[in-house]
Amino acid sequence: MKKCSIIIGISALLLAFIMSVECMGSLQEEASYLDYLQDSLRENDCQVGMAFLGYIGEDALAQDILDYTRQNDYPEIYPFLQNGTVVDAGGYEVYAIVPRYGWSISVYPSEMTEDAEYRDNLDAPYYKGAPDEIIILKCNISEIYSNVMVSATEDNMSVTYRPAVSLKDGRLAEEKHCCDFSIYYYGDGEYSEYEGDPSEDNSTEVDRAYNLLCETDEVSYYLRLGMSVWYTGNKEVIDGRECMVFVLGTEHEDQFVKENYYAVYDAQVYYYDVIDDVWNILGAR
Repeated sequence: MKKCSIIIGISALLLAFIMSVECMGSLQEEASYLDYLQDSLRENDCQVGMAFLGYIGEDALAQDILDYTRQNDYPEIYPFLQNGTVVDAGGYEVYAIVPRYGWSISVYPSEMTEDAEYRDNLDAPYYKGAPDEIIILKCNISEIYSNVMVSATEDNMSVTYRPAVSLKDGRLAEEKHCCDFSIYYYGDGEYSEYEGDPSEDNSTEVDRAYNLLCETDEVSYYLRLGMSVWYTGNKEVIDGRECMVFVLGTEHEDQFVKENYYAVYDAQVYYYDVIDDVWNILGAR
């Protein structure tokens, strides 16, 4: 996955739009932003741009999924996403997929076989898009593998992708010929193209939360067993508090296997109950 260097450029473009807002309509602004992303796709030899927008409930409606394009800075930086077509393939993760000009996106069901190989159902697509059509995709029941295969096509050319979140750092998993235009937040709430280990973020706030989590009886026990804790870079509102989300898991040679999620705010630590889909106070009975 190529992380396109478009945030700074788009921010400058945004300033220009603000200065000339009286003489430019919203449609012109939207087209210009999209053109800028398309330039990045061409420069990086990518057929699609993809952004991980976050997690959502399994029973979310189409409008709820589309609303993810209106969170944080996405409405200002990528307003064209709000015109995307929602495709619900089940699961908990939301992605925005922008094809390169002239290309179209199709989404197919996929499953993992007993031999740990993907089996795609090309006879029953979830959706076949038109050229240049933007897709807002909800997918992935499991964090270990993707339940969809995304195909980008133009004439007789085709490239396939499997949208997923990296098990190591919580960012969009790398794919060839795909530009990552996700907005990542670290520490002070500003978006960043931070390329290092999220658990090594220099923010004092993150450090304090990380240390507090590691000092709890449960997490310190797992750490003694050789497991690791990573800061995902994401935040979750729990009990009206914006908490930093961490993941605990086991590092293997080729992947990081996630086990538990925790959220920290000030001196309060929560754990995520996967079965009931709720955040509970760690240690509460």
